[in-house]
Amino acid sequence: MASVEKRQTNRGAITYIVKWREPDGKHRTKGGFATKKAAENYASKAEAALIAGIAFDPNAGKVLFRDVAQHWLESRKVDLKETTWRGYDYALSPAKDRRGDGKTLGIDAVFGGYPLNKITRRYIQAWVQRMVDARKKPSTVRHAYFTVRMVLAQAVADNKIAANPADYVKIPGEHSTNGGKPGVVDDPAQFLSAAQVSALVAAAPWPYNVLVHVAAWAGLRAAELGGLQVGDVLIPAKLLNPNAPAKLGAIRVTRTVRAIGSDMRYFPTKTKGSNRKVPLRAATTELLRDYLTMHPRADEPTAALFPNLSLAPAKPTGVRATAPNGEPDNRDHKYVARRQATALAELTVEEAEARLVLDWAEPLRHQTFYKAVYRPAVLRANRAATAAGDKAASLPPELRFHALRHTYASLCAAVGVPVREVAKFMGHATTTTTEHIYTHLFDTDDHTDAMAALDALDQPTPTGNNVIQLHG
Repeated sequence: MASVEKRQTNRGAITYIVKWREPDGKHRTKGGFATKKAAENYASKAEAALIAGIAFDPNAGKVLFRDVAQHWLESRKVDLKETTWRGYDYALSPAKDRRGDGKTLGIDAVFGGYPLNKITRRYIQAWVQRMVDARKKPSTVRHAYFTVRMVLAQAVADNKIAANPADYVKIPGEHSTNGGKPGVVDDPAQFLSAAQVSALVAAAPWPYNVLVHVAAWAGLRAAELGGLQVGDVLIPAKLLNPNAPAKLGAIRVTRTVRAIGSDMRYFPTKTKGSNRKVPLRAATTELLRDYLTMHPRADEPTAALFPNLSLAPAKPTGVRATAPNGEPDNRDHKYVARRQATALAELTVEEAEARLVLDWAEPLRHQTFYKAVYRPAVLRANRAATAAGDKAASLPPELRFHALRHTYASLCAAVGVPVREVAKFMGHATTTTTEHIYTHLFDTDDHTDAMAALDALDQPTPTGNNVIQLHG
């Protein structure tokens, strides 16, 4: 056990010393404590180490969070998928390499230069609250928090600190838009009508109008769309008989694509259930048939179906971009992205297509597509709808790309596609997943048909004049 003793210096000052014994039997002493409380706190840490059977290192807690985080990150290479590991690597990257509020709210900015023993539960809770106040998505807050907690848990396991200060921190739940069950998609703005889909497709420049159409009418994830290759499009040959019903095509989903630094790399799909063959409606089949006739590498099965892109520079005006107050525009990247999308939305579809520099040798980088094509297309579609007075074609202003996947589920549900088929088409692991996410789309409590069938069994027996009465 550790003990605290009072000592008086030659000058008459009172100090305290702590004595304890290591697990190997060696006696240790630490002095210089000005107060008894400080000595007792130190003694309690020494006792905790003794109980755990480890040597007490008084300097362990002085190591910086940043250094521990890097050791933790390296240790996780053996058990994490590369894409998952890259996500943690980015979350823990230096503040100077982050953009926007990542420079002030990012993990390294908040914890990197702090010694472990200076990080408290209250400090972590305040950081979580700052992220919430900054209107970060619950999933973003939770991912950042759990990353910090895992790093600190490793510090506990390595005897750097006695307890994890991230324990018992309150974090936002993964609630739906209307405050319902976690993971449930119940925001009407996430589901488009067929007319809205057509308006969005019409507002996107080629070849990405084809991608938008496929996203809404086949339900693929963004990474799955980027991972498609020419050989994944299964289009049957045209029939010789014009009176015969057309054969429908399908899309084979077996891979995704991710950006690793400046490179685009293929990876397996999200889960085993994500490997699938998605049937296509007739219009989508013909659209892809025509698209492949214009694809410059259509005879190469492993060529990317949708090309990567960059934007050709706009003609210079000679005027430096300024903020509304006339000062040079140095705002955060989100503001710059919105400003770019607004400017591109002012172009016609033909003008937008002319700005595209297509790279058919590389799969599509979704982030570039989203900023340079998708967001401008949403704004362009709304401008067209307003000009035409067509409210039915108007889109939610902040429509996200993943909403096209939700739209596919709603379109399938609207025409009565069984939930088990929708789950298969969308690559969900189980039907339960589909029912949970889209609980309001599939009314499992509607038993009208079954009850009507039971009613039919209880119809009155018809009688006629040919019925012989046996009893008068």
